Amino acid sequence: MNLIKKLFIANIIVFFFVLAFILYTAIKFNSFLSTPASNTHKGLYIEVRKQESIQKLIKTLKNKGLIKRSDWFYYYLRLSGEARNIKAGYHFFYTDYTPEQVLDELVNPKIYTVKVTILPEFNLKRIIKILKSKGLNSEGFRKIANNPNFIEACVGYRAKSLEGFLYPDTYFIAKGENPKTIAMLMCNRFKEVFRKIKKKDNFTDNDYKKLIVASIVQKEATDEKDMKLVASVIYNRLKKNMFLQMDSTRMLDNKSFDTYLHKGLPPQPICNPEKEAIEAAYNPLKSDFLYFISKKDGKMIFSKTLKEHDRNIRKYLK
Repeated sequence: MNLIKKLFIANIIVFFFVLAFILYTAIKFNSFLSTPASNTHKGLYIEVRKQESIQKLIKTLKNKGLIKRSDWFYYYLRLSGEARNIKAGYHFFYTDYTPEQVLDELVNPKIYTVKVTILPEFNLKRIIKILKSKGLNSEGFRKIANNPNFIEACVGYRAKSLEGFLYPDTYFIAKGENPKTIAMLMCNRFKEVFRKIKKKDNFTDNDYKKLIVASIVQKEATDEKDMKLVASVIYNRLKKNMFLQMDSTRMLDNKSFDTYLHKGLPPQPICNPEKEAIEAAYNPLKSDFLYFISKKDGKMIFSKTLKEHDRNIRKYLK
């Protein structure tokens, strides 16, 4: 066999190898575009900032679990020519979106005209009122927020209510959104914060008690140090089998939450606490304080004895 013939055969073999590789890559790439990154159906939103780099956006999408391969999604953006058409602002995705659906949302975002802000002191009842005022399915939300089966699926703990798990934040929600998705958005934010504080995912009865403490702390104090001292007072009074006598628990319609009438913690959280209040419940400052008052300027005064507490009341509140 002469040299020319050998080279011809070698070129043919290389050609078919290259063709096979191109076909294989094309099939895999096409499969990537049409295959969801996850089998779970969880809603989340991502903010695309003006002049944000494509590389940073892709990294965010990967970290959020919306795409499996950063490199292929980058090539997809470039090959499609749609990179320049990505809109800045808030975008809502589901974790079982395909890369094609992810790009479609980035380029043709749904119109999110509903901005829902949940403040730390808000309880479930008030959140439902806010959702209603925004034209969202508040009644559907109320039902699932009191459905133990959904709550267990949502947060991994079987509670009677989602009270305490609806993390205070600003949410951008599409009109007509499923109430379950709205609840999952808030619960997922709670789980993110809980994971950072406790370095774990499983939620126990003890964690639920801490959440109840955090909700009281949230209502009683605003300063981070004061929060940890309020938590200390709560635990100190519990140890001494004293009535907690927290004013925040008297403001509720349900008398079973009133810690002036009942010893121990309320049966459920009284609001939805933020990160600082939750941290205070897990890491209170060590003290011998059993009482506190809030002055008119917001400053808190702590005391160890009832006599000292009464003196502080006369001095600062009367």
